This record gives sequence, structure tokens and C-alpha cells, in this order.
Amino acid sequence: MTNTCPYCGTKLKKETDFFFCDFCDMNLPLDQIQKEGERIQIINREINAAYLNMTTPELMTFSTCELILLLKEARKTRAFFFEPTRKNTQKGEDEQFKLSTKKMYVIENILKIRLGYIPANLNQSFLNRYKKNIENPKYKTKMLIWET
Repeated sequence: MTNTCPYCGTKLKKETDFFFCDFCDMNLPLDQIQKEGERIQIINREINAAYLNMTTPELMTFSTCELILLLKEARKTRAFFFEPTRKNTQKGEDEQFKLSTKKMYVIENILKIRLGYIPANLNQSFLNRYKKNIENPKYKTKMLIWET
């Protein structure tokens, strides 16, 4: 089997602890190489509210799809604390609103860097379209394999 670059499909040169792509001019760790021109595979984890406790650098490792789903969860959590805060009933709820708002901003801004915009409405229609694009068979076809 031929080891290929996940970005351009070029056959890779084996170095000591990594592979090198001449075309992309970059080192690739062993866990990133593909076989026979396969495209990059992204495995998405199930999203839950516990991920909202992660640090910004940890969230930056999430796939874009995971971040979109996590943003939906962050907005839901923030909305939960919004009404009590607006009525100014308890100081603890005000602090939770502030923290959930800041986390929502973090996720929105990571997505803005990746997508070029912040998704406004994460309704089922948006999520279905996004999933349909991800699963488009056109983008799962193998790349041509090139010599360096």
C-alpha cells in the first residue's frame, strides 16, 4: 500500500518518526498519513454539555461539525440562565449567565475563523444541510496519486 499525503495525494517519503510531502513541503505525523490517495477522515464525537467546561485550546481541537453542535448546546445553556438573570433574581444565576455567554463567544469565534462567519440560526434545517454537505459522495472519492 502506498502512503499518501492527506492534502494533495503525493506519495510520501518515510523519515524517522514522520513522513514528508515534497509538494506540500511539510512533515506529517504517522497518524495523519493516508493510504492509496484516501482523503482526510474526520471522526466526530457525540456532543454533550460537559464539553462546555473545556478550555479554549481544547475546544480548538474539535472538528468544525463538533463545534457547530457544541454552539447549539452553548446557546441552549445560556438561554436557560438568561431569564432569571433578566429578572435579576439570584447572583449565582447571573454569574452562570456570564460564564455561559463567554463560552458561547469562544465557540462562535473559533467558528468565525474556520467558516468566515458565525452561524446565526442552528435550526434543524441548517444542521441537515451541513450534514448533507459532509456526506456528499463527491468529496469522498480518492485523490489521484502523484509521484513527487
